Amino acid sequence: MLRRFLNCIKKEIISPIVILFKKVLREETVPSDRRDANVVPIFKAGQRCVAANYRPVTLTSQICKVFEAVVRDEIVKFLDKYKLIRDSQHGFRKGRSCMTNLLLFLDQILRCEDEGICVDIVNLDLAKAFDKVPHQRLLEKLGNMVLEESY
Repeated sequence: MLRRFLNCIKKEIISPIVILFKKVLREETVPSDRRDANVVPIFKAGQRCVAANYRPVTLTSQICKVFEAVVRDEIVKFLDKYKLIRDSQHGFRKGRSCMTNLLLFLDQILRCEDEGICVDIVNLDLAKAFDKVPHQRLLEKLGNMVLEESY
């Protein structure tokens, strides 16, 4: 309902929103009232009485979600430009999904089988991997990759 309302008034609010987005990017800080969000636990799998079986989902305002989408799109452009992301990555790229990734994988396996090629598959559970990424170190590595590419 809110999304429909925002869509109806988008011509009236676009200028102030652009000013707000530019200010946030320029000052590298988000207004305190926009930092507040409701965190809701979403059940993943296993026993419901185990806290580790839930993942936190942050509920933010629609305008914050628009801002996040803009930032995400710019990050993906950056990753594509500097070839920091493989073509096989499907999870969050436009026109791709985990399903398209699985279908391509299955197609490869079936082609190998048709050609009599032996295939070994190793499955890794990376469910918690992204919860443990040291974000500052990741940013430093990405920055170094860009610097190396520019020389």
